[in-house]
Amino acid sequence: MQDPSLPQLALTILAIDFLRYGLAAGTVWLLVEVLLGRRLAGRRILDGTRQPGQVRREFSYSIATVVIFAANGMLIWLLSKAGTVEIYADVAERGWVWWWASLVLIIVAHDAWFYWTHRALHHRRWFRAVHGRHHASLHPTPWAAYAFHPVEALVQAVFLPLFLLVVPMHEGAIAVFLVHMILRNTIGHCAHELLPWRWTPRGWLGWVTPVSHHHFHHARNRGNFGLYFTWWDRWCGTEDPDYLRHGDARFGKAKAAGQSA
Repeated sequence: MQDPSLPQLALTILAIDFLRYGLAAGTVWLLVEVLLGRRLAGRRILDGTRQPGQVRREFSYSIATVVIFAANGMLIWLLSKAGTVEIYADVAERGWVWWWASLVLIIVAHDAWFYWTHRALHHRRWFRAVHGRHHASLHPTPWAAYAFHPVEALVQAVFLPLFLLVVPMHEGAIAVFLVHMILRNTIGHCAHELLPWRWTPRGWLGWVTPVSHHHFHHARNRGNFGLYFTWWDRWCGTEDPDYLRHGDARFGKAKAAGQSA
């Protein structure tokens, strides 16, 4: 099959990235804010109100990030065609064990990349010039998932080509990683604690970041730099204890009353 022209490919990648963001953010917004809004009212993490025009601002900034991520996708395609990175189509080339191992590896590596770059962006100079744009939403919505300054979008985009320079991956595993990334990101900005508190962070999922973890990062700006996992914050002493105390008080009451917590 003949390769598409570069303009066609660029438009296709842009459309895929836009749909990935739009469908994930739109689905989480629809479920949490509209269809299940009344049922989840007691799961709202903090009671603050959102600013006028916040959703519009989050969406417009996120669209700029989508364009940068799409350009990054073009770069990865060009690197693959040149043989600089290895993205293969046949699972049999490396087997299912490597397929799953590479997926776990990229998620763990991305969490580490996000933690350290995110923490660096909280340096006073970088926060004021770059990362503060994302923190304009004290009580974010799923539409804030990609609401980055272009510099921050570039910092996050560059992870994937750098990883692929070292680790070969099946194209399907990359697709699963990208879907996982946007789903975790949109859910992490939905302002409602969706998992039972007895599971996370107090129970068997204590190593996974609950929604409260990142929501408190927005609202209080006192640590909680991790994306998927809590371990970097715990190892480095940057976990905000207020989010644990708040969750125990707010969602522990529901548990004591016999509700799902």
